[in-house]
Formats: sequence, structure tokens, C-alpha cells
Amino acid sequence: MFRSLLIYISKSFRYGKFEKTIQSKARNAGISYYASNDDDIATLNNNLIKKVCKWGELAYSIKLVADHSLPGAKFYNQFPGEHYRLLASIVNTEKPVLMIDIGTYTGMSSKVLLDHSESDSRIITFDLIKWDNFDSYLKKEDFDSGRIVQEISDLSIVDNFLEHKKNFNDADLIFIDAPKDGKFEKIFFKNLSNINFDNKKRILIIDDIRVPEMFEAWRFIDSPKLDATTFGHWSGTGIVDITEGLKLK
Repeated sequence: MFRSLLIYISKSFRYGKFEKTIQSKARNAGISYYASNDDDIATLNNNLIKKVCKWGELAYSIKLVADHSLPGAKFYNQFPGEHYRLLASIVNTEKPVLMIDIGTYTGMSSKVLLDHSESDSRIITFDLIKWDNFDSYLKKEDFDSGRIVQEISDLSIVDNFLEHKKNFNDADLIFIDAPKDGKFEKIFFKNLSNINFDNKKRILIIDDIRVPEMFEAWRFIDSPKLDATTFGHWSGTGIVDITEGLKLK
């Protein structure tokens, strides 16, 4: 009995030391403990695996250019570790016509979608604050081109969401990089799941799925999905096939 207790104490000490070591040497390493998918059937044996590997291979060869005076510019071209080159690869490969970006902020993601998609493609980007209140990667001429518009709207409010329901139905790609508090995302997913989507190829990309607050929101999804963090953002990148709509558990 005493020997078993000593073994238990020794293992606990080693585990605690291991946890402290990885957290001191890797950026927010602790989030990995929230990211297990081994019992989430929606992640298993789906067609996204080949697609994500193809996107990741192309992302390796893509180089992005940013104004280094802008915030976050040193991370813009980082791969893996950031999702910008992966986004460029996805739009380059899938050629979406209508893209929706939820969470404009400094416009880094919108700028990638704009620069690497076809000339006849369009982007609708949502936020609670106007794009030019930030040091933005987007420019006035981007909006003057008509290819990108910003909507100031809280999509967790049902009436606001319904106002844009047709755009979500028409979208080929939806990228959500919103509050990451898990609350907004679950409400948004419920609203999205209530759309009787036209059946067409459609991708939902979710940022920060490995952040603890996002754990339940990611697990809430029952459509075919894949954790693509290896090719995306260090805090988690999730890809969901919503060709047949968004299904929730």
C-alpha cells in the first residue's frame, strides 16, 4: 500500500513537472488539454482529410506580403502557426464566389480572402466596430471596388441574423473569428443550423477552436469536421463541411 502511494506521488510529480515544462516553452501550450477529438464521431472518417492535406501542401508554397508597420504583420506570413496562408490556399483551390468573414477587426483575414480569390468573388465582413477605427490591412479602395462590404451587426441577435439569412445561404465559405467566448459561437451555430440550405459545396472555418472557452462550441457541431490546427492557427483552426447545412448535437 505504502509503495503504491509512493509510485502515485512520483507519477504525479513527473506529470506536474511535464505540464510546467511545456507551458513554459510553448505559446499557450495548456490549450492542448482541451482539444481531444478521439471520441467525437463527427471528426472521424470524413472527406475533409484529403482536402485539408491538399490545402496545407499548397499553403506551404504561398508567400504573403504585408506592411510591417501594421499590427500583427510579423505573424501574417507565419506557417504553420497562423491561418492566413491556409486561408489563401483554400480560396485559391475552392474558388468561392461569396465569402463571409465574421470579425473584421484589423482586416487581416478579409485581406487574404480578397487578394487570393477570383476577381468576380465578393466578401461580406461583419463586426461591431467600423473597419477604419483600427490600423487596418484593408484600404478604402478595397471597399470602393465593390468586392468587399462591411456590415455592422451583432449576429447573435436573431433578427440581425435573419436580415442576412440569404447571404449565408448563398455563401460558399464562412469564416468565423468572433469573440471566442463560446457563447456567441453557440448562438450563431444555432441560427446557422436553422437555415434550410441550398445543397452546394460550402465550408465553415472556425478560428481558435482549442481555446478553452471554445471547447463546447466545437464539440457542439455534428457535421463532418476536422481539426486543421497543424496547418492553421496555433490556438486552433476547425474546418466543417456544411454542404448539407450545419448539424448540431
